[in-house]
Amino acid sequence: MKFVIFHGTYGSSEGNWFPYLKKQLELMNQKVILPQYPKDDHEEILKLGPKKAKANLQNLDNWLDYFKKNLLKEIKNEKKVVFVGHSIGPVFILHVLEKFNIQLDCAIFVAPFLWLPKMAWDYEIPAKTFMKTDFNFEKLKKLVPVSYVVYGDNDTYVDKKYTYEFGSKIGSHFIEVKGGGHLNAEFKFFSFPLIFELCKTRLDTVDYL
Repeated sequence: MKFVIFHGTYGSSEGNWFPYLKKQLELMNQKVILPQYPKDDHEEILKLGPKKAKANLQNLDNWLDYFKKNLLKEIKNEKKVVFVGHSIGPVFILHVLEKFNIQLDCAIFVAPFLWLPKMAWDYEIPAKTFMKTDFNFEKLKKLVPVSYVVYGDNDTYVDKKYTYEFGSKIGSHFIEVKGGGHLNAEFKFFSFPLIFELCKTRLDTVDYL
């Protein structure tokens, strides 16, 4: 089985709980891909201001191109694949699935949303090309037969109604984390045993003995 982890806006493959999850799965002899997608410098965006700043690196086209060049062939040859995404990662996963017709075993969406009507300008600039509400959800449900939406009950960035919208349209199981916030390093999520346990449910015993 292969696991692929997707970071969020201004995110890092070395941030949050991603390295923890990768290490735990690899200790069980699982294949894990934790790519670093192109991202703009947050400090530079702030210096330029909302009128001049542009997302030259983090935009949907660049990320889809990166996925196609660096991940698609390897994933297409795998029998069972699980995608794990955080924040902007889940909606990017939907773009990837719809465009490349990838059949998953499972997806785990952490603090997801399809769109946010109110977002800080410095996050809206790199995120706006990803946001979409009119996916072919019937197609996506077939490509993702099992999925989970994990969210904090007090997320200061993503209101629960947008998380519910995402999960309801894709047919996910919901798991609420009390006091979890945005489920990132800001809220002390440097490890995330819950996500690891969800990943483990997708393993056949023979995979890791």
